[in-house]
Amino acid sequence: MAPAELNHRLYDSPFKPFRLHLSDGSTIPMANARIILVGESSAILPTVMARDIEGFPVVKRWRNVALSHIVQFSDLDEPIGGKRPNKRG
Repeated sequence: MAPAELNHRLYDSPFKPFRLHLSDGSTIPMANARIILVGESSAILPTVMARDIEGFPVVKRWRNVALSHIVQFSDLDEPIGGKRPNKRG
């Protein structure tokens, strides 16, 4: 993936939270674009978040991911498998 592709998703207005799908099958939710750093070949992504005593977000753990391992985006409200659950009624 090119840095511009990730940046376009991060800077969409309004920002819509999304999930990154990686080549190893794992996913990383992206709920806040302001705490992601995009480089030429990798991105630093928060994986565990918390809040400080004033309520500001604090990154507890992060992951450096090669952009070449990002295979797709999906909206956070979309199931990971891509299928919506059947509604019974």
